[in-house]
Amino acid sequence: RDGPVACPKWAYRCRHLVENLWARLKEWRAVATRYEKTATSFLAVIHIAAAADWIKP
Repeated sequence: RDGPVACPKWAYRCRHLVENLWARLKEWRAVATRYEKTATSFLAVIHIAAAADWIKP
């Protein structure tokens, strides 16, 4: 087994929220396949997908 994780406890407890968000963002084809070649374009798609996920009922 690995030793204890060297990160704050609050970050470790909230890790599942980030993992769940990333799984929902991968539903967007542009995020899952990373068609955008530049980091700026990819970040823009991430922002759009996250905003759409946030306002989705």
